[in-house]
Amino acid sequence: MAPSPISHDQLAAFAAVVEAGSFTRAARAIHLSQPALSRRIAGLEDALAVTLLVRGPAGPTLTDAGRRVLAYVHSQRALEDELLGELQPSARALRGEIRVVGPSSIVPAMVLPALSALVREHPQVQLEARTAGPDTMADLLRRGAVDFIVTDDATEDPTLVTVPVGMEELVMIESLRPGPTDLYLDSNVADRTTAWFFAEQPARARPRRYRRSFLQNEAGILLGVELGLGRAVKPRQTIPAGSPVRILDDFRPVKKPFHLRYRAQRFYSRLHHLALDVLTTSIRAGLAAALGAKRR
Repeated sequence: MAPSPISHDQLAAFAAVVEAGSFTRAARAIHLSQPALSRRIAGLEDALAVTLLVRGPAGPTLTDAGRRVLAYVHSQRALEDELLGELQPSARALRGEIRVVGPSSIVPAMVLPALSALVREHPQVQLEARTAGPDTMADLLRRGAVDFIVTDDATEDPTLVTVPVGMEELVMIESLRPGPTDLYLDSNVADRTTAWFFAEQPARARPRRYRRSFLQNEAGILLGVELGLGRAVKPRQTIPAGSPVRILDDFRPVKKPFHLRYRAQRFYSRLHHLALDVLTTSIRAGLAAALGAKRR
């Protein structure tokens, strides 16, 4: 008996659920009722004779078969985008999406400048660049909601390709104006940057007690330090030349490696290869330049 055919609508419904992280949000995104969406997913699973998604309290989870189908969907999308680009009047035109997530110390300074030239050259390319925490980033990548992540997470994952892009150096800074010396600024309550930095210091340099305040992101933290609200651990490249802050020599700078990651799959479009090359080159150059700069 010939296998049952699978439809584009079924694959689109499946991808929508994975990328949205819930059946409710996916149904809203593709303008279907939730029962109709569920029927499409069930039809796809029946056609393939496998379970693709397991429903749970935290949302649907991909099975191994689901991950293979998701990789196929992304390959199919990339192939369609490349074909459409080649059929345009200019064979060099590219189209599709580049979706990148990384920390606020990397995305504004290195990712956006690198990809802006590519997008200007290829107006049919849609860019999405945003910031997120390491756990959120990895989940977005595995679900297919983004194409690349920039992360300092060293966890190995055989479903992802990891490209080392350099070392980020963190230093302790304080304002040039008088301010509290026991108050340290992080982005939010879950941000462990200050605690991690202290753990990497010699015992004599670690404060016994300290207070924390929270200022959202790298730009907010820098502004807080400049205003004398407290000290902060900052990536060296996020401290502009001439900023009214000083690096404290009482604390040893600490380096941590960064990686560019994307999903492992059989087919990658020309746009993916180009974005990968541009991102790798830009981030490596930016981190290397920051390590070479010594601001005092």
